[in-house]
Amino acid sequence: MSDDRSDETGESTGSAEGSNDKTLSLFSLALWGPDGPPEDVPGRSDFVSWCAVDHDHDDDCWGRLSPIMEPVAIPPPNMLITREDMQAIARGYSPMGMDDRWLSFMEDDRLFLHRSWTGHGIYEVTFAAKETGFVATSARIESHPDRQRGDFDPENFDPVSERDELRDLIVLVSGEPMPLVLPTIRSRIPTLEAVLGDITDQDVDAIVNTANRHLEAGDGINGAIHHAAGPELLRHCRALGGCDVGRAVVTRGFRLTAPWVIHTVAPKWRGGTHGEPVLLESCYRESLACADEVGAESVAFPAIATGARGYPLEAAATTAVDAVRSASTKVRTIRFVCFDPQTLQAFQSAIEDSA
Repeated sequence: MSDDRSDETGESTGSAEGSNDKTLSLFSLALWGPDGPPEDVPGRSDFVSWCAVDHDHDDDCWGRLSPIMEPVAIPPPNMLITREDMQAIARGYSPMGMDDRWLSFMEDDRLFLHRSWTGHGIYEVTFAAKETGFVATSARIESHPDRQRGDFDPENFDPVSERDELRDLIVLVSGEPMPLVLPTIRSRIPTLEAVLGDITDQDVDAIVNTANRHLEAGDGINGAIHHAAGPELLRHCRALGGCDVGRAVVTRGFRLTAPWVIHTVAPKWRGGTHGEPVLLESCYRESLACADEVGAESVAFPAIATGARGYPLEAAATTAVDAVRSASTKVRTIRFVCFDPQTLQAFQSAIEDSA
């Protein structure tokens, strides 16, 4: 699976002015406070310098950090991380020698794990701040065997096994203070409902928009939301710099009834063998993480990916319900707003089957 990302720069879903005049995302505010990260927290450039200067290795191998070229979505590790441990992860992990195969660093809410001996990006993990700690909301892995390890088989790899290995790596780069068995956040189980209606006039705290990667106004639900919200929404979306498949960003609702709009980019159906179920689940998880960031307790979703993206309706409804039921969220009410009776029946059946 590939996408049109040109770099690994993470997007932020909101900002606030810190006391040192830094513009911080909501995630950074939760992690570091209003002053932002300390000056000694390394970034990508620090690791490029470390690889190229501080160690005497061939330039073909060291000092050339490269992004994931053929990413595949995998389930995120189900783990609760304390603020102290999350700060330790954000401070980066420096390999001590060639026997130590990993280096890591963070950019805002995204953790990058690279092979120390090649500089190739292997894992990316997105985190969200919760009331009781930090959780992973999405994850991706490099699927090209030449950039992965020698025994990696992209045709037969097990996403659950890769999730477990990623979890072990996160514990490693945190300095290993976390317990072997990590608790799961389940603040409450939200109420689920399916209705027939127009998502633009829902009386909820946040509605979800099925956006494109560039966050431009489009057709269908996306176009209807932009039309109802007014031109301010498009101007704000353009300033965000886009959004990747499976991720989500949040904006004000402007002229909508709902005060917030969460924009998520759905996967295109390609037969179900290119990570579509995990990416669709990530759309719902990341949308709920955005809802938690702005304190939204009621969220209205459309039937994500079932329109132009071609996702089979019953499978999409089942994935949607399973994703929101298992998500760590403070949202109390989740409403699936369906545009026709067939979609409504699919979501009502999925809700009943999961009860």
